[in-house]
Amino acid sequence: MTHTIKNTLIPEESIITLMQNYDLSEMVSCKLLARGLNDTYLISTNKTNYIFRVYRLNWRNESDILFEIEALSHMKEKNQHISYPLKTKQDTWLTRINVPEGERYGVLFTYSEGERPEINKENCRLIGQSLGSIHNCTDSFKTEQKRSYELDFYHLIDEPLKVISPVIESLFGKEKVDFLDNIADKIKQELKSKNLEYGFCHGDYHNFNMHISGNNLEVFDFDCCGLGYRAYDVAVFWWNLKNNYPKVEAECWSAFLEGYLSQRQLSKEDIDSLPLFITVRRIWLVGTMLSNEDVWGREWITRDNLAHFLEDLKQDQEKLWKIKE
Repeated sequence: MTHTIKNTLIPEESIITLMQNYDLSEMVSCKLLARGLNDTYLISTNKTNYIFRVYRLNWRNESDILFEIEALSHMKEKNQHISYPLKTKQDTWLTRINVPEGERYGVLFTYSEGERPEINKENCRLIGQSLGSIHNCTDSFKTEQKRSYELDFYHLIDEPLKVISPVIESLFGKEKVDFLDNIADKIKQELKSKNLEYGFCHGDYHNFNMHISGNNLEVFDFDCCGLGYRAYDVAVFWWNLKNNYPKVEAECWSAFLEGYLSQRQLSKEDIDSLPLFITVRRIWLVGTMLSNEDVWGREWITRDNLAHFLEDLKQDQEKLWKIKE
């Protein structure tokens, strides 16, 4: 899972030059929006805005990106409200960019108008409806492109723990690694006993990856998409409520689930698995952050922060098994 490599920040002037590969109207400006797992630029013309994403080296390979692009193209054809990719003048999806560390890929996307949706009952119901609609739409998605991972136990649990465990052992000792392994084993055993729905997932579905304008909600950033457990996709939004909006978690989670179920049913086994997938999300995220220290740095890797992570896992499990009893 280690992806750490120094990724050159491409100057905005160079991105403007790359825009000549696309059939755009007169350029006005290019601004770096964010450096994260990928670099994201806002492209403004005299008519509209676009997003240009430069993928990190060793994060996504060519087939990974084309899988994402074909999924988005499928959703666009099915009239889903998403940010979708645009081809170059040469009728290709990818712009190849040579930088000191190697060849990186750029893709131009439509811009989602509006603002990040406020977390309230009305919006959460709409956000749930959108995910249900995406899952319905992608039931028919097929591609010959291969994603280098699936949102399965290996990618979400085993691979992250290979990175997390040495750090936990160095800070807390072997006992806490055994604690982690025990939780991971219990989760996998429990989930394997269920008949869970498996299909295309957004992979990072929360309100930071969508904009709302009036009643129009548009979803973007499918970089973490892939085939996987649909319950995980649903649980990511619950995890976001727990972490960032605890005061309104209960009412907004209920509204989100109501919205999702208005579009698509979840089996009892999938619903019962949701608390487990919250723990899975916590493990995946910490593993991803540790594997990409050139994005998040190392200052956050402290005893206090990792103790908080372990306490969250402990509380997750105490609530889960108390409910089960």
